[in-house]
Amino acid sequence: MSKYRQEIKMGINEFDKRVLASRLSCIMQRDKHGEEDGSYKVRSLYFDDLSDTAFHNKLMGVKYREKFRIRTYGDSSLIRLEKKVKDNQLGYKETARLTRDECERLLEGEYHFLRERSERVCRQLYIKLRTGLFLPKTIVEYDREAYIWEPGRIRITFDSNVRTGLGSVDFFNTSLPLVPAGYGNTVILEIKYDEYLPRHISQLLQLDSRHKSAISKYVLCRCYD
Repeated sequence: MSKYRQEIKMGINEFDKRVLASRLSCIMQRDKHGEEDGSYKVRSLYFDDLSDTAFHNKLMGVKYREKFRIRTYGDSSLIRLEKKVKDNQLGYKETARLTRDECERLLEGEYHFLRERSERVCRQLYIKLRTGLFLPKTIVEYDREAYIWEPGRIRITFDSNVRTGLGSVDFFNTSLPLVPAGYGNTVILEIKYDEYLPRHISQLLQLDSRHKSAISKYVLCRCYD
């Protein structure tokens, strides 16, 4: 069973991001996915049902929510199927690695191979897809800069330049036109940890002076569909 983790999310500006990243780089390791400048591209394809339940649950502030997505990191061949669960301020993620062929078959509606996979997230998505009411909805892409501190499995990310494929599900099309989503130069700061956030890190982030937010990149992009 996956373990719930604490998750804090807030919107900051580009200047704040540069200041915080400079501080964090002194005590935390950069994510291995990052390029020379420390950032990398994340592209996700989100699923939802015909009633857009995941979308509306987020808008209404439903405490327990779940989302299914396919995700790639940078130019890596790594493709993951993920189920993201949120319960108030706690969250966890279940994952399974997919091959390019499996992913393409899934997007073409040939999803029965999921039934044979051992990972629970694969079987759960199979059950949802077989009803015919659960479909891929939209592509979400953004630039990420991430920092890691192994004790407490602390992970801090800065997500910027959020863009949407306007309802397209052509996941592997690198020439797909994307348009900006969100509010100008807003950067989404996310902080994830297990039991506690050490004081020396929270002080660097100045959390007491910042306001938590319920920003959702999926919701931002769906508003443009």
